[in-house]
Amino acid sequence: MLLSIFSLLISFFISNTVIADLDTDFKSHMQDWNDNSELATEHLKNAEKEFLNGDALQGCVEQRKAANYGISATESLIKAFEINGSTDDLSGVRSGLAKWKELRDFCG
Repeated sequence: MLLSIFSLLISFFISNTVIADLDTDFKSHMQDWNDNSELATEHLKNAEKEFLNGDALQGCVEQRKAANYGISATESLIKAFEINGSTDDLSGVRSGLAKWKELRDFCG
């Protein structure tokens, strides 16, 4: 009897730890999404300025930086959706990931 109560308590703590870890992972991926999205936007604006100023080389450098941050952000978002169980239709997100990769490779 005592063994079964002990086993029940251990399984309760383990399951709560797993849930807490999933919640922490979800929040971490969402924070990565936010941080990297902001950096991607910043570098896209910089790339646009460089292209408008006629500096194609620096524009491409900024564009690749933006794309790398965008790729990282999108991959974090996908992982967050997977943790949250919201994977019914990620086609738009995956399409966005492909666009970031195209943008990265455009100047390459």
